[in-house]
This record gives sequence, structure tokens and C-alpha cells, in this order.
Amino acid sequence: MNLDLRDVFRSLSPVILQEQLRNRGFEVVDQAVAPGRDARSAGALDRLVMYRRGDIKLDVPVRTDLGDYARRVEELVELLAAVEGVPPTDLLDTLLQPAGDVLALRVASEATAAGTIPLDDALRLRQGTKTLLLAAAHSELSAQAWFPRLSRQEAVTLLQTIHEGQTQRGSFTARFIVPVEPTVGQLFDEEPYGRRVTKLLLGALDEVRRVRSLGAYEGLLGLQKAGISGNLLGALASMAPPGRTGSLELSVSWSRNRPAPEGVVARVRLPGEAFVGLHKAAEAMRGRQKSKGFELVGYVTRLDRENVAQNADGEKADGEIVVAPTDGDARDLGRVSLRLDAASYAEAIQAHRDGSKVRVIGTLEKVGRRWTLTQASAFERQEGAPDEG
Repeated sequence: MNLDLRDVFRSLSPVILQEQLRNRGFEVVDQAVAPGRDARSAGALDRLVMYRRGDIKLDVPVRTDLGDYARRVEELVELLAAVEGVPPTDLLDTLLQPAGDVLALRVASEATAAGTIPLDDALRLRQGTKTLLLAAAHSELSAQAWFPRLSRQEAVTLLQTIHEGQTQRGSFTARFIVPVEPTVGQLFDEEPYGRRVTKLLLGALDEVRRVRSLGAYEGLLGLQKAGISGNLLGALASMAPPGRTGSLELSVSWSRNRPAPEGVVARVRLPGEAFVGLHKAAEAMRGRQKSKGFELVGYVTRLDRENVAQNADGEKADGEIVVAPTDGDARDLGRVSLRLDAASYAEAIQAHRDGSKVRVIGTLEKVGRRWTLTQASAFERQEGAPDEG
């Protein structure tokens, strides 16, 4: 055994090892005295717990103060890694981390062959992963082609609980731990939110892989129920390998505190050419989506007339304005057109003169190349000095 790893194996508790085995289908079948010891002289202190799954039997030492505890744990990790089909070092890293579904993001390209990555690319990938997870979390709650605001509390709260784990060797691999609750008094189909989001994300990425492997784009536009939103496609497009010559792979190691789901995609590899055109598909999905109850905050940049006109009855008429969004997800929209009633239009004129912000709620949609807000209501001028700069 490598002396540098001896303390690592010794630090693994029997509880964590057994938790991993139980949730991989192993069951306790016997308790045995350590080999070479007489049962009466060894007593209960030297006992092992035997687990079995089919023809596979594994022994877990239960005393961490035994002289050969580290050696036995090393042997157990190697055997279990072979059973699960993963490198022993990967399984060891998983056991040492907090319980959760571990998403591994691997970038394979000439630039990452040494296991490093330029800082700008690393930041871009992490921001992209954050948006991927937020988009999947929103799709799990309510499937949509586009989410103007990735701000639903359940999704934001989940993201705040996700941690980045130790990076792995082999090109460049970053890992993100999505916490999941253990199965306690629940049916196996009652999965926690974090697990459902992880499954949806892997399934959505596999659908992207499938559609792009056929050289198609249009097939992506109707798959919001599969978790593919314009937000997800936009985030994925931003994560394209440098030069489009490498590949991006996302895989998951299921948490040790719950049984691994069956029949679920656990690894998706996207070659560089799969990223071509994803930005355009994201824009198309954003253009198709209507968002009710959308809050728009910004500055009035255009009025269709300087003074409020009057209709034939001498009453003030409504008017159209253009707002430059400054807050929330709407900041990326550039300009939004909307029509106001006479009273609100008069307020808009004053806001334009004062340089103050306005706030309005309506249904956001894209008409041609323009963003519009229909059914505008609750229009108000926000008092105070305009923002500096």
C-alpha cells in the first residue's frame, strides 16, 4: 500500500463503507471473526461484517483501531471499484466527500491534455455549469421553452447547497456535489429534488447529443418537456471546447446514501461539432416563449410622441414606449416595446424627462425581432435620482 494513502484509507469509517454497499444492492449475510483469530480470544472487537450481492461477498472491518484496518479498507475499495466499473481512485474520492450525486465535467482537448485548463476557460465552464443546473432545476418544476428569470426559490436554494469537489486527473475534470437526502421511511420512487434535477439534466444533454448527432437543429425546439430550454442550450453553447476539436463529457456518480436509479443515462459525451448552432437554437426557443407576470424595470428610451394626444372625444389617448431593462434577467433583452393607457403614458413621459426608472408587469413575448410586453399593468414611476454611469 502506498504510505501516502495509508492515513486516507484509515480515515474511512465503517459506516460510510457500509452505506455505500447497502445502496448498491448488498445485504448483510453474516458476521465473521477476523481470519487467523480464535473466536473466544478475539471476542466481539475483531468482528467483520460480511455483505453479499449475488455471488459477490465483501467483508467490512468494523474496528478502526485494528493494525490492518487500512489494508483491509484498501482491498475492499479495490474490489468494490471493480464491481462498479470505476477506477479505485474515483471511488475513494467519492467516499471521502459529503454524500450526494457527484456530477463530473470533463473537457478533453489538446489544451487540457496535461490536466490543466486556462483560467478564462475554467471560469466559463463553471458559469455554464451553474446555468445548466439552474435551467434543469426550473424545468423540473415547470417545463418551458424559455425562462426569462432563473429565480424560482426552490431552484436557487438547491444551487446554494451544491459544492465543488476535488478535481480529477485525466484531461480536466471538475466535480460538483448535488446533495440528496437518504432513503428513510420513503418509497424508492419518492426521489428528492436534487436527484430529479440531476437525472433531468443528464437526460436533456443526451437528447441534445442525439439530435445533433443526426445533423439536426429543429428537433431541439420542441423538447422542453425533456428538460431542454433555451437557457440550457445557451449555457451549453457557452461551454464549447476551445477550437471545437475536443469534447465535453458530463457523468454522474450516484450518492452512497440512496440506491442508484435504474435505466437512467449516467454519462453523456458531446463532441465539438455538437455545439455548433446551439446559440441560434437557444434564441429561437426564447423567441417562441410567452412569459406571463413578467416584471420589467428600466429606463424609458423612446416615446411615440412627445405630448399626450387626445382622441375625438377630447380624452387623452394611450401611447407606445420603449424601455431599456436594467434589472433581473431582462437586462439581456436590449429593448422592450409596450403600449400604455393614457394615465400610465403620462407617467412615462415624466419618467423620460426626469431620467427615472419605471416598473411594469405584463406578458413578455417576441414579435418578429422585437421584444414586446403586452397586457401591461401596474405601471409606476420609481422616484429617486437616476443611476450613475
